[in-house]
Amino acid sequence: MRPATKLQRTSLVDQAVEQLRTEIINGSLPPGTPLPEVQVSEWLGIARPTVREVLLRLQNDGLVQKHGRGVALAVTRITRDQMVDIYVARFHLETAGARSFATAAPSAREELDQSLEALDAAIASADRFTQLRLEARCHTAVVGLTGSQRLVTAHTQLMVEARLAAITAGVVDHEIVMANHHKFVDLLRAGQAEAACQQLGERMNAARGRLLKNLPE
Repeated sequence: MRPATKLQRTSLVDQAVEQLRTEIINGSLPPGTPLPEVQVSEWLGIARPTVREVLLRLQNDGLVQKHGRGVALAVTRITRDQMVDIYVARFHLETAGARSFATAAPSAREELDQSLEALDAAIASADRFTQLRLEARCHTAVVGLTGSQRLVTAHTQLMVEARLAAITAGVVDHEIVMANHHKFVDLLRAGQAEAACQQLGERMNAARGRLLKNLPE
C-alpha cells in the first residue's frame, strides 16, 4: 500500500492544479501573467517543490508556457496563427462527430441530449462561467459521437485553448444563442448531417472572425 503521505501530496497537487486551471480559464489570471514559484507558493500555501510539479502539469496541458530563458512560466497567450489552427482542428473534429450521428452509440447520443438540456437550464439560472463551460461540453459531446475517447480528449484540450484565445482577445462574454445549438441537433436528428456541418462552419467562422478583430498581429 502507498504511504499516506504520498497520497496526501498527490491530492494537494491535484487541488492546486485545479485551482490554477480554474483561475486561468475564467480569466482571473489573464494570459501573460507570470507565475514565479515563490509567488505561487505564497498564493497557495504550498512548498516550492510542489509548485514545480503543479506548474509542470499546467505546462503539459498548454495552460502555461515559458517566454524566454531564465523567465518564470506565465499563463499562455494564444497567437493569431494558433487561434486559427484551433478553429480548423475543432471544425474537423466536430464535423467528424456530426457525420457519425447516424451510427453513434446510444450513450453518445444521450450525452449530446443531456449536455444540451444542461446548457438550456444554465442559460436561465447559472453564472456566466458555468454557461460557457456547459457550452464547451455540448461541442465536445458532438465529438463523442465518433466513439473515440482520444478525439474527445483532444477536443477537450482545444476548447481550453479556444477559451484562452478568447481571453487573450478580450472577447470573453459572447452571447450563447441556444437556437443555433438546437437547430444543429435538429438537423442531425433529421439525417441532414451535411447541412448541420455547414451550419456549424458558419458559426465557427463568425466566432473566429470576432477573435481575429481583437488579437494583435
